[in-house]
Amino acid sequence: MSRGKSQRKSLGEGKHWMRGAALLLAVAGTAAGLAGCEYPDDVTDPTPAPTRAGRPARSLPPPPPVDPGLADAEQRNLGELEAVLGARPGGLVLGGTGGIGGSGFRISAAAVPKGTYTLTAACIGAPNALLTVSQDGLRGGGRAEMNLDCGAAQTTRVELRAGPAQIQGLRPGTDAAGAEVAGFWMVPVAPGS
Repeated sequence: MSRGKSQRKSLGEGKHWMRGAALLLAVAGTAAGLAGCEYPDDVTDPTPAPTRAGRPARSLPPPPPVDPGLADAEQRNLGELEAVLGARPGGLVLGGTGGIGGSGFRISAAAVPKGTYTLTAACIGAPNALLTVSQDGLRGGGRAEMNLDCGAAQTTRVELRAGPAQIQGLRPGTDAAGAEVAGFWMVPVAPGS
């Protein structure tokens, strides 16, 4: 009987020994694999890397100087635009102002609730402007365009789906940007109206 006990005891100890050896081999294999890796923050070689010959980097032209007269005119136009649009309405979902010369301005909202909205917009400093509302990338999303005659506020209704919305304002034409500005307010249509 004692012989059977000692055999079982040695077999049991063998399992523990095998598990320990397997764990040791796994750790040693991982260490050997990582030893060949090089990480940028543990490199201590102070010699610079060789440079490759290639095309020289293109330098961008400096931005055009800001015309103080143009900046003053834009500030005056923004003040006039504020008077034309009126006070900021309650329940505002999206609103903003910006220059409409050149590529214009773009304002986005990550999410608007589904519904009907009143869009009020105006422009100052140009004969006309274009304001577009879109929900690009949203299946069945809303889209509207407003052709603005500058100097007076105009309104329209816009049906939007729940999701992102973008509003872009620009002045038609290809001439250089001036002090022209536009702005808008977008609020939910009041129930019953």
